[in-house]
Amino acid sequence: MATTPQIDSAIQNFDRIILSGVPHLLRQNETAFLSFMCCVAAVDALAAYRFRTNNVGDRFKDFIADYFPPIYGPHAANLYLLRCRLLHNFSPAYFTLVRAQPAAHFRTSPISDIILSDDVFFLDLKTGAQKFFGEVRSDASRQANMDARLLDVAKGGAIYVE
Repeated sequence: MATTPQIDSAIQNFDRIILSGVPHLLRQNETAFLSFMCCVAAVDALAAYRFRTNNVGDRFKDFIADYFPPIYGPHAANLYLLRCRLLHNFSPAYFTLVRAQPAAHFRTSPISDIILSDDVFFLDLKTGAQKFFGEVRSDASRQANMDARLLDVAKGGAIYVE
């Protein structure tokens, strides 16, 4: 099923910016925190493409529940709070963010919150994004939702990068 030019462009740019760009941030301690910021912003964008609701929290949590591994589901509300804290306050909430510690991912930290490893979180985002974009390519209703978001500058708009 053919997609629109704006969907093709958004997927290509998402791949280029997030799926190809974030791995550069994962390579060193100084940019690992930024990888989490990019990842939650990416979930935000994907959720807006997927769900038509104007409630940012609901669509973010629904995207986590539908497109991330099941272990994330019970933490969706706190992941949304993490997103808010990272993007608006530059601090984590309810999670300890670590660099390249996959064995610690979703374990309890010494301060009794949940550990998120940047590499695993990114790979789970990547898998969820690829699943969603696969649906977009094959499902007219997913295309319609994404197209509506891309065409509405007041609520989102298209991704253009030179």
